Amino acid sequence: MVYKKQLRGVAQYVQGTSREAEVMEASPYRLIQILMEALMGRLAATKGAIERKDGLAKTQASTRAQAIITELRTSLDFEKGKDVAITLNSLYDYMGRRLMQATSANDTTMVEEVINLMKPVKEGWDAIKEEAEKVLADSN
Repeated sequence: MVYKKQLRGVAQYVQGTSREAEVMEASPYRLIQILMEALMGRLAATKGAIERKDGLAKTQASTRAQAIITELRTSLDFEKGKDVAITLNSLYDYMGRRLMQATSANDTTMVEEVINLMKPVKEGWDAIKEEAEKVLADSN
């Protein structure tokens, strides 16, 4: 499995939302999925805030997006995930740097680039649900 079974910080990204209860009951697979969904939402919010020239909303959304990217990176299991984990770590590092550049430059094209980089990762994760759940269940 590419991600560690224990995720420390997922609850903070959904605190105060309807997803809070879901996080408490979620499998490790679902927790990563929730993080990816939250990241896509924060990236869209960042892009929208830049388009509206809303500096406060841009800062809030991009800060949350950066925190989620960091959580995804720290959740990687390099022992079990090996090359895939290394590749994802590099991708997440690039996405974080690019998002910082985007918010500094107020550039929606750069935010869109990060969104387009994350989409196939999320789609791939969504597609392996049964396999991932089985691997996680077998490792207990």
